[in-house]
Amino acid sequence: MTLETYTINNILTVFCSVGFGTVVTLWATRKKIKAETNLFNTEIYSTMLGDLRAQINMQGEQIKNQAQQIQNLQEKETENIKVINLQQRRERHYLNEIKDLKATIKNLESKLESIQNQISNEQS
Repeated sequence: MTLETYTINNILTVFCSVGFGTVVTLWATRKKIKAETNLFNTEIYSTMLGDLRAQINMQGEQIKNQAQQIQNLQEKETENIKVINLQQRRERHYLNEIKDLKATIKNLESKLESIQNQISNEQS
């Protein structure tokens, strides 16, 4: 064998042993790599889950606040309706009083006219 054959043989031996070593290493560490990958994915999902929980809690607080605001507005609306009803009753009462006063004024005007007619008849 020539020197070139020995060199090629040595190079092939090195490459084959490196390739075989790599295959053996990958095969031996595949569970470790898979476990590390799963752990990494678990950490990512845990972080995402934590973020989602935080968002849900925040939205829950917002919903509670909005529900309280709605309840406060409903109570205020009830109070306003009571005030409006009271004002409407007062307005009806005052309108009736005005109507009665107009009738009284008309009555008094007719009496005044009647008295003026009597006075003018007596003077004539």
